[in-house]
Amino acid sequence: MSALLKILPLAAAAGVAAANSDALKKSLDIIGKVQVAATSGVEMQGIAEALAGDFIETKDLPIENFGAWLKDNMREKGGKETRDKSKDPWGTEYRLNVDVPKNGFTVLSAGPDKGWASDDDLKYFYSLTGIEGKNAISRELANRAQVHAAKLGASTNKNTGSASPGRSTGLGSASTGASSAPKPSQSAEETTRKVIEAQTKRAESGDAQAAFDLATRYITENGVVKDYNEAKRLLEQAVKNADSQTLRDKAETQLDNLKKALKQ
Repeated sequence: MSALLKILPLAAAAGVAAANSDALKKSLDIIGKVQVAATSGVEMQGIAEALAGDFIETKDLPIENFGAWLKDNMREKGGKETRDKSKDPWGTEYRLNVDVPKNGFTVLSAGPDKGWASDDDLKYFYSLTGIEGKNAISRELANRAQVHAAKLGASTNKNTGSASPGRSTGLGSASTGASSAPKPSQSAEETTRKVIEAQTKRAESGDAQAAFDLATRYITENGVVKDYNEAKRLLEQAVKNADSQTLRDKAETQLDNLKKALKQ
């Protein structure tokens, strides 16, 4: 949303100069794309949360049938279906990247230009550490992701020339492989509840990432009732138990901001 706020004044200034100018039209087009990108970002977060909810039960990710999984699990409020849920708002299939070193996965969109590996690509990374520990991704899952990434890279190179055959992109998309059918969809509330339960359990066992993730929920009121004091306690736990400087720095920054809000 910050990008949108930066672009809006540009459009307003152009409007004063010439209401029908090409510059204004271009600016408005940019604003429209940013607004859609913001909406897509929210959708990608929802997709990631749903994937995490399934992972708690199955310890698996729909690497080979991501598109089918999206169609089966993602629903609009009110039951309306205005577009293919396997695709982003610009009509390109979402992709799934399994990141073994970071112990998580990334939901990806090609963005407004519909082309991969460009500056407007959108990404939403989800760490599984907070809900399943440091080694959430099994060797079998990692191997499947690598094999599918190689297939996707070869296919992309053959069809568009945009990826080299030897390049491991780690990107997964819908395919017609012999993978099992997606499980029946569960409500967003049920998915969130399961993720929160897993995060709470791991936080209670001393997991710093889970404590940080849960604290963020209490601050943003994401699936839980807003509770700054509980968030503060969890952030202090995250700072104390963090096994990486990156996580410690994030927790300390969030804790400092929270203390200022609480005027402590």
